[in-house]
Amino acid sequence: MPSGTTLRFASLVLLAVATTLQIFGQYASVWPVATSLDNARCQVRSGLYLTSTLEVDPDESKWDGYRACMATFLGGRAVWLAGGLVLLFAVACLIYLLRPAWFRHRRGLSPVPEELVAPLAELVTEAGLAKAPTFLLDPTKPRAGGVAFGTHRRKYVALNAGMVTLCRTEPETFRAIVLHELAHVRNDVTITYATLAIWRAFAVAVLAPYVLTLFNPFLLSLTPWRLPELPGDWFAFSVLWRVIVLVLLVFAARVAVLRAREKHADALVVRWTGDPDPYRLLPATGWLRRWLGHHPAPASRQAVMRDPKSLLRPGFWETLGSALAVQIAWWHMVTGLRDLTWYRAGNESFLVMRIVWAVPVAALIGLVAWRGAAFGARRGTFALPGLAIGLGLVLADRLDTQNLLPLTPLSVVGSIALAGTATLVTIWAGHCATLARTRWHGWSLGLSIAVVAYTLLGWFTEVRLAGALWRNNMTPVMDLLHGYAQTLPDEIALKAVAIPFLMNYNRVPTVVALALLWLVPLVLRREFPRGAVPAGVAGGVVAVAAVVLFGSTGTPLVATAWQILAVVAVQLVVVLVARLDRVGALLTTWLIGLPATAAIWLTHLDDAEVDSILAARPHQVLPVLGTLAALLVGGHGRVGGYTGSRPVWAAGIAGLGVAVAAWWPHAAASAESLQPPVPAGAAVDTDEALAIWLYGGGQDRIMTVVQANDKVFAGVRAEDPAAIAAGCEALGPVLREEFPAPPDAKIAATWTEALRALQSGTRSCLVVFRDEGFDDGSMAKEFLRGLDQLKVAQTALVEAQERAIS
Repeated sequence: MPSGTTLRFASLVLLAVATTLQIFGQYASVWPVATSLDNARCQVRSGLYLTSTLEVDPDESKWDGYRACMATFLGGRAVWLAGGLVLLFAVACLIYLLRPAWFRHRRGLSPVPEELVAPLAELVTEAGLAKAPTFLLDPTKPRAGGVAFGTHRRKYVALNAGMVTLCRTEPETFRAIVLHELAHVRNDVTITYATLAIWRAFAVAVLAPYVLTLFNPFLLSLTPWRLPELPGDWFAFSVLWRVIVLVLLVFAARVAVLRAREKHADALVVRWTGDPDPYRLLPATGWLRRWLGHHPAPASRQAVMRDPKSLLRPGFWETLGSALAVQIAWWHMVTGLRDLTWYRAGNESFLVMRIVWAVPVAALIGLVAWRGAAFGARRGTFALPGLAIGLGLVLADRLDTQNLLPLTPLSVVGSIALAGTATLVTIWAGHCATLARTRWHGWSLGLSIAVVAYTLLGWFTEVRLAGALWRNNMTPVMDLLHGYAQTLPDEIALKAVAIPFLMNYNRVPTVVALALLWLVPLVLRREFPRGAVPAGVAGGVVAVAAVVLFGSTGTPLVATAWQILAVVAVQLVVVLVARLDRVGALLTTWLIGLPATAAIWLTHLDDAEVDSILAARPHQVLPVLGTLAALLVGGHGRVGGYTGSRPVWAAGIAGLGVAVAAWWPHAAASAESLQPPVPAGAAVDTDEALAIWLYGGGQDRIMTVVQANDKVFAGVRAEDPAAIAAGCEALGPVLREEFPAPPDAKIAATWTEALRALQSGTRSCLVVFRDEGFDDGSMAKEFLRGLDQLKVAQTALVEAQERAIS
């Protein structure tokens, strides 16, 4: 069984990598200075304003222009990100390789006395080590004890000077202490010192420079040793607190590795000695060492030695830390790939990264299930780690430094649903693990967990955008459905079916995942729930009758909604009356849904088409609602028995359901649509867009015009015709320079009019002062009008910027 030390070490590495990417990503965004506002500049140049409305602009030409613009800034960012990781692991590798030599030199270690050689050799054999470590004596430590250290190739055990006396006076205690260190040699010396190396490299190469830049932001400027005027203005608090939490998580993972190794070593000592209290007395620790020290509390160690099997139980906090590590690392990886313009719509990046995410999450769920099954299925064995996985997925979204969106009620609802789903998926995986008996079963279950995690948990990205998705995607649909319904009950029925229909856009993977929930346990058991088929057949007959009964209720769209809800009601009643366990209940709802889907098709069929989009794909909704019904009312009261059966029957039923989800009759062109017409452009927050325009070069554009105009009036104040003519000649090209107008129609009109008036005044100026023509008064009039319009535009832009910031 894999130990918790390895899991915690993997969490440490992921957290260290994620935090390094985040910190070096901040460096990349501010140095060199020329790239500090590249994102805003590219938005302005392409006309693609990415504001908090989060609407996707359908104009692909804008996206192409934005990506092409961003591509010019990516070299420096890629160097920063790659350089940060190279620096972290290079320093860690150096510390890992040099630390044993430094430890031996600092402690003045020497070979052990001759009288210890034979006892130590016997203990090495007892510990089952193929290669004995090098035993050394630490003359500076009079108390009994020892420490295992070294690298993967060469390992050492340093015994304190007090161990020589202990070997003579208390040989059993000597034996237990040495076996404890040999357990470290056997299990975790490599991981332990790799952990310490990564933590120290992280502190030295990543954390320390970052703290320095917080106190002196000009270290990242072209004048690095200039004293800062406002130290707090360089970073946003919303980013800083997330980085602090990430650092604390890295430190917590480091402590967790070092403490877990002690418990696993204690368990091996108990196994080798047969004594549940081999050390007789563990020294008490102070409160500071209990929180920050390498060793767990004595009471915790003694509990493990009394019951070593308790180490198999997956813990809540270790699982939460691992889930946070996986999710935070994924978010930071996506951020880097998005900056490189690869992670975007229009290619396979979303699919690839969702698979990349699903593999470690499935591995974590599988590890929880494996260890929990070995420990024994008791109350909370799978539920608490499952909840920890769900909380990890949710909390990591808040800890992502790129996520500055506020929490919305819909995001909270989505987070609760995600955490609950993760808990149920882990409980299911744990139940299946208790049924697995062979290696083939284990591999099949692991693949099934990956598919279920990919589908049923992979929608975590939508939780962050829940408010915007509902506002931009669902609200227009709800408004459209309001017009279709004639009565309030019809509207409620339509919305109740349309919401899961539209949210389940991965219909085939969803059906596959929901089928696996009952198929995998049945295949592993090689049994079939005895009451599920009769209940499913009877419920299918009733469901078909209900479909026929509701077939003429209002318009085709409304009638289909009522038919689907009637089938779900039949599923609820049948499962409740049959009193099946949850696996049997899931199969029963599936058996009811298949004939109901066929009946809905037939009642709406017209030649080769159906008259409603809901009637074309009812199996996009029925498996989802049927699963919820089975989980809600299944498993209560009497639980039906099982009978021996080959897996082919269960697999055939599941395959039929997947086929029904993959193929459906086409909806007629005249069928009522659930989607309103696609808007021509995306709605943006105008104030935010104007602020982006200013940051992305608009402010520089205004200042350039103002400064060029000031040169003209400097000549006027000096009453120097040559200076006036030179100023007008320089002002003309500045006014004609192409730059996108502000993204607001009214301000854009004022801005354009200001530039046009100044250009007219410039032409008159050149006629008078360069060509010595006649001054008819138009020059002053046009200049004053242009300046007035420029002032109005500036005032409106500043007000919009202030509203956006507030």
